[in-house]
Amino acid sequence: MEYRWQRDNKNLTNDDRHQISDKTVTIDKIQRQDNKITYRCIAQESGSRLSNYKDITLNVMYKPGRAQVEDKIIGPYFEGHLSDVILRCSVSDPGNPKAKFSWSKDGMVKDRNNQGHYSISGGQLSVSGHGGLWQCTPYNDIGNGQSANINITVYANPVFIKNISNQSPRAEIQNDLNVLCSIRGRPAPDVIWLYKGGQLPDVVTVISESDVINNKLITVNRRLIWSTDSTLDQRRTTSGLYTCIGNVDDKETKQNINIDVQYAPYNVNINISGNITIIEKELLSLTCAATCNPQCNYIWSKDNTQIIIRDILEFKSIRRQDQDPLEITIRVTPEGHLIQDSDVTVSCIVNSRPEPSSIKWTNITDPDLQDLDCSHKNNTHCMLTLSDINILDSGTYQCQVDNGVRGSPVSLNTNIIVYGPARWYKLDPDDHV
Repeated sequence: MEYRWQRDNKNLTNDDRHQISDKTVTIDKIQRQDNKITYRCIAQESGSRLSNYKDITLNVMYKPGRAQVEDKIIGPYFEGHLSDVILRCSVSDPGNPKAKFSWSKDGMVKDRNNQGHYSISGGQLSVSGHGGLWQCTPYNDIGNGQSANINITVYANPVFIKNISNQSPRAEIQNDLNVLCSIRGRPAPDVIWLYKGGQLPDVVTVISESDVINNKLITVNRRLIWSTDSTLDQRRTTSGLYTCIGNVDDKETKQNINIDVQYAPYNVNINISGNITIIEKELLSLTCAATCNPQCNYIWSKDNTQIIIRDILEFKSIRRQDQDPLEITIRVTPEGHLIQDSDVTVSCIVNSRPEPSSIKWTNITDPDLQDLDCSHKNNTHCMLTLSDINILDSGTYQCQVDNGVRGSPVSLNTNIIVYGPARWYKLDPDDHV
């Protein structure tokens, strides 16, 4: 009996994969390409034409090939879009047995089916539920094929975390400006501030704080503050409407806050109807004006006594008693105990109308120390400097002021007491102890 082998109706001989020994053929390294290949064994009587054969078809099992998707990127869609998205996946080689398909997102299996298509329908798209990387994996009993990815882009409309108008609308120029705008969306919203619909003043700047990511939504924080080099005068002019705008792919949201910049009165002026020199019994009207926010209140006083609360002070018939007072203030530096061998400054500060014609210092304790020289002097200020003082400098010092109105000088005294250790001093023979 003779035996021979055929492969797909072609006589088979020994090669690098087939070894024939009598009636046995050995196939080395079965491959997926061998699937459904038919091998035929033919038996024939020696010296005879009589023969018979038997076919065997190989059923080679192997895992699927590479997954293929129609679209790598789907979208963008915005949250709330009615979902009609169909994910389509095929495979280069279905494998044996025929491949099935698994759809997963973020590592979690969402669906298994035989067709490869996955329909996201029946609801609204969301960032967390649908946005992100989807993966199609072909598989069978032998194993998994190579996966393919589809990215579904789902955007989230920009939304304010908090209403910015709930923050305090008042800002004081000497304190911090602090208004926060927080907008959430996906991708990260573009957030800008506007002032009266245009560019921010130079004295106001925006700082970017760390973005916060929660459940794939990104919160962007932008805070309004004073510029570090801004001055108080510059800040006074920045009251008005500020607008925060957030934008995601041309989807926009905005809110307004009307910031009221407040400051203490400045540029205080007294406007006089007529001349400051006025004849007794004439009419005199004085108007006090200042720049301030909130609105100024005006208090007129004389000799530290309140007269009236309003901006205009009127004298129906001026009297000589109504003339401006002459006020003297003495300031000793340093304050407190004065120590021997230190330097002391005694300042006489005058508030007078008209301005004083003379200001002078005397030591009324020592008759020889009259008309002391001022180290610094102008029309309203006379500063007396005592250097390396000792206990003999102790005494009563008097500032005398004459403005030519009261008829005689006005004076104010201050006592200087110098503390120090006891010392021997040489006395003049005429001194009395």
